Amino acid sequence: MDATSTFIQRFGDLVALLRVDPGNDAAQDLALTAAAAVVEAEPVVIEAGVEWSVIPDDLTLKGRLIARQVEAIRVAAGAEPHELLALARALSHDTVPVRSSPSIDVRMVQVIAPPPASPPGPRRGRLDGAPDARRGAERRGWSERRRPGWGRPAGIERRQTNDRRMTGERRVALLVEQQAEIGRLHELLLRSMRALAWDGALTAALALVRLVPRVPASGRRTFGIQLRRTIPRRAVEALVDVAEREPEQRERAGEVLRWIGLDAAEVVLERLLQGEALGVRGFYYEVLGAMPGVYPLVTPLLASRHAHEVRHGAALLARLGQPSGVAELVPLMTHSEESVRTAAVRALGEIHGGPSADPLRQALHHTDSHTRIAAAEAIGRWRGGALALLLAAALESERNRDVWQAMIHVLGRLGTLESCSALASVALSRRNMLRRQGFSTTQRLAAVEALGLNSAPAARTTLERLSHHAEGVVRDAADRIRGADQQQAG
Repeated sequence: MDATSTFIQRFGDLVALLRVDPGNDAAQDLALTAAAAVVEAEPVVIEAGVEWSVIPDDLTLKGRLIARQVEAIRVAAGAEPHELLALARALSHDTVPVRSSPSIDVRMVQVIAPPPASPPGPRRGRLDGAPDARRGAERRGWSERRRPGWGRPAGIERRQTNDRRMTGERRVALLVEQQAEIGRLHELLLRSMRALAWDGALTAALALVRLVPRVPASGRRTFGIQLRRTIPRRAVEALVDVAEREPEQRERAGEVLRWIGLDAAEVVLERLLQGEALGVRGFYYEVLGAMPGVYPLVTPLLASRHAHEVRHGAALLARLGQPSGVAELVPLMTHSEESVRTAAVRALGEIHGGPSADPLRQALHHTDSHTRIAAAEAIGRWRGGALALLLAAALESERNRDVWQAMIHVLGRLGTLESCSALASVALSRRNMLRRQGFSTTQRLAAVEALGLNSAPAARTTLERLSHHAEGVVRDAADRIRGADQQQAG
């Protein structure tokens, strides 16, 4: 991370602490010390930017710069901590002026002055019989509106143009209705939790979670924090109990648990580690696999002494799909437990963004046949079969019948041009007394049968090729599969 990014992060933490937690002196000192250390040897320039498709959060440094109308800040090398602290206090406040200092140059946004107003004159409108040129001849006046009795909002309910554009506020009436709905659902949630009516609590919590994106941006963060505090750990455990007991509630419960985040992840992970839990294991994986933040909670499982915990850790890393998980899984390929090795190899096949090619190539030549079978299946899944040629090359040296059959099935399910070419090569390579490098009749027929597992164009074309160029039982098998396909299509 470069100096600018580090300074934005540390100095932004200081501004946020001064705004939301002004009494936390220890955390403020740490953030100030870290920010001062960044600019001790080199200058830093921070620009707020002028065009944003999404307005930054008010607690971020960019958000505070925009809120205080600051265009850019240049911090010279060797800036004193007291200057940084003064600037952070000004940015965290809404009215304190943001000023430059000897080591800090603050450039404010230049406000374009409006054009000079035209000299006042007699204003004509529809009341005196002449149309208003600004509004047009067909535009109605305020008194001619259908509901003139509504009046204009006044005071704090009067929305200003800039505020409306920056924060995306809804109409006042809609905001009032929304607040009433939030209050009703919040009361229902509290009442259901007090009565231990967890189905009702789940319904209210789900409705509140789905309301979060509709809350105005200025209050969305506060609303989320308050809602998470309303649902204690006891309630989270009860929602997990509901999901375990009632399968039809798992989708709704999973949505709430994923939104809650790490607090819910700890509960779900504890339940997962209590045993195999065959009935709800998929639900646990689905909830945890959709939370990228649980990665630090999952990696310690790989060092566990219990094989089932290691398997759970490997499966969760596969769901998370983070490239760094490959380095965590590779050591498990030498684990003494066969189930752990196969779980790690299968997980490698699910991490498409990581460097899994070399570990899968090594697993394909492992001494254990079950590990080789898992490697063949993982190669078939990794990046849509990008390593299919590894299976084609291993067919000639593989002597275990189950492993060889697994490789053939994987090539058939892929249905790519490379995999179909490899199967055609097997089907046409006949072993005899003079040629010992070919394949037996049983293996050649297995390759033809594998082509029938996929209806991809490459597989159909390869079967047609075998019908014309193969001989004996291989040609008969290809004709039989093509005839069955044509009969089914007809």
